[in-house]
Amino acid sequence: MSESHTLTCRLCGGRNRIPVTRALQDLSKPTCGRCSGRLLRVAGEPLTDLSNDDLAHPWDRDTLAALRAMPKVDELLSRVMARTVDKVAHFRYLGGAVEVGSDQLPTLWNLHRAAADRLAMPATPLFVVQSPQINAFAVGAGEPFVVLTSATVDLLDDRGVQAVLGHELTHVRLGHALYRTLARLMMSGGLRLLDRFFGIGALLVKPVEVALLRWYQMSELSADRGGLLTIADLDAHVRVEMTLAGGPSRLLTELSSEAFLAQADRAEALRSGDLMLQVTDLLDDSERSHPLPVWRAHHVAKWAQTEGFFRILAGQERRLLEVDP
Repeated sequence: MSESHTLTCRLCGGRNRIPVTRALQDLSKPTCGRCSGRLLRVAGEPLTDLSNDDLAHPWDRDTLAALRAMPKVDELLSRVMARTVDKVAHFRYLGGAVEVGSDQLPTLWNLHRAAADRLAMPATPLFVVQSPQINAFAVGAGEPFVVLTSATVDLLDDRGVQAVLGHELTHVRLGHALYRTLARLMMSGGLRLLDRFFGIGALLVKPVEVALLRWYQMSELSADRGGLLTIADLDAHVRVEMTLAGGPSRLLTELSSEAFLAQADRAEALRSGDLMLQVTDLLDDSERSHPLPVWRAHHVAKWAQTEGFFRILAGQERRLLEVDP
């Protein structure tokens, strides 16, 4: 990995060499040597030139393409999801959660609107549901919305909450919500219940389940990129992952992003070098709503070091298609 990247100032056209490690400590600091203007868009400016290809992790693209190519998946979606899930999900959260808006939890609504503006997309409906677990998810097929748990709002600061909102909005932007809702229903047993009403048992074949759950994990890597771009702060983003992994609320100020990333690198090195660990990790993933936080932190931190990440923040087109290491 290169230790620095060359970026063109969008204000004056000057060429600047940016040291990666130093820049990631505070992405607002790099300035143009010619005009002294800020090189990177970190103050909440809408990323109007952001493309879905910029966000999508290669593993997400590949596993989703494999899923869509499987027989019966499209039939399952068209027969059940499109006509059923949106109505059921919307009713569930209208009846059992707090709908956020300008007149209801306006601080949270403003964070949501800011995240959507940053990703150059409309703000979805937003709900908060009472739960002691930190979690968030995008729900729905034709008209997705975002749900946060109360613990997420309680334990994370505004930057952390905004990163989570950007993460979920990225799922919506990339068209993940439909497939992720299907995966959540599958993990919870909800599809078995729908089978009683719609007779879809023949469609619930094991290969589809395995492919769907595998993609479900990979899609998190793309959404993490959106979350990081939303706040343009790697340390704050990693702190979200630490809190998810087990950061105690009483000692949150003692958590170290640097130590956590070092732990993530060790975990990834161990997994990459052991086939048995890779297999068991895949099996464990099928029982989790999200992949391991340390794994996610490892991959988003690696992406933050790439030229592609810096070129997005600098408002420049990517010169090469990404090849994931």
